[in-house]
Amino acid sequence: MNMNMTWIVAACLLAAGSSAWAADKAPAQRQLEAEIAAADARLFGGLNDRDIGPMKAGFSRRLEFYHDRSGFTGYAENIAAFERNFRAANRIRRVAMPETVEIFPAGPDHAMHIGRHRFCNQPSPAEKEECSVYRFSMVWEREDGQWKLLRVLSYGH
Repeated sequence: MNMNMTWIVAACLLAAGSSAWAADKAPAQRQLEAEIAAADARLFGGLNDRDIGPMKAGFSRRLEFYHDRSGFTGYAENIAAFERNFRAANRIRRVAMPETVEIFPAGPDHAMHIGRHRFCNQPSPAEKEECSVYRFSMVWEREDGQWKLLRVLSYGH
């Protein structure tokens, strides 16, 4: 076999192996994306329904939340802030934008979740709701079989 033919055969074998590897990874990636999307929907469903239960369950107790305007907060500060917001007249809701989302595995029990989402605020029932789109980068951690939000970067405000 001449040198050119050897390279062609090697390239074909490498391409076939890469395609098989990608095909094997696709179901795992789809599963991860479905699991993170479901965890995200549960967590933010609590926000939209003004129900602190799903938020307490969806945030890791080791939560680190970094906001480009208000800085760093942890689990207790976030839960307290949401409880205050739920008692107030204003209505905040989050609208997912799945077309902007990317999810990457980060080992067997962590996932990176990056994208944009729309937050809408209605100061009172008599006032018009206003919405803005913001960026996020989040890290989810599987704790006892459940995905919990561990780290959040919230920016573009």
